[in-house]
Amino acid sequence: MLQPIGIALDKRAAGLKVNLDAAKAHMQETEKILADYQAKLHASRHQAQTIIHDAMTDAQKVRDEKLKGIQVEGREKLDGLQTELDAGRKTLVESLIHPELELVRNILDKLLGETPALVTNEERVLQVLENTR
Repeated sequence: MLQPIGIALDKRAAGLKVNLDAAKAHMQETEKILADYQAKLHASRHQAQTIIHDAMTDAQKVRDEKLKGIQVEGREKLDGLQTELDAGRKTLVESLIHPELELVRNILDKLLGETPALVTNEERVLQVLENTR
């Protein structure tokens, strides 16, 4: 009567050993797949970081080139405006020479009571007007 129970227990133990061996094999296969996945994930992350770094470097170069172009353009505009301003100031100062001489004559006429024979030196008046900023 115990012999069939012993046979059943032996079969069960053999089945458990087969199942345990299969589980160990599946576990090793799973660990290998997981290690491969982690290696691929690490490689992908490294590649992504390289791509991001390269893209940022390229974007920085483009930004620097555009910024340099804008600075050059701004400097050219500023120089052009300064030239225009200087030309306008020169024209304005030259247009003030004759009114300035007339004003000096009128002041001298009122102070002295007569119009003096004044030597008008337009270059001297221009120099004085340019020095008064």
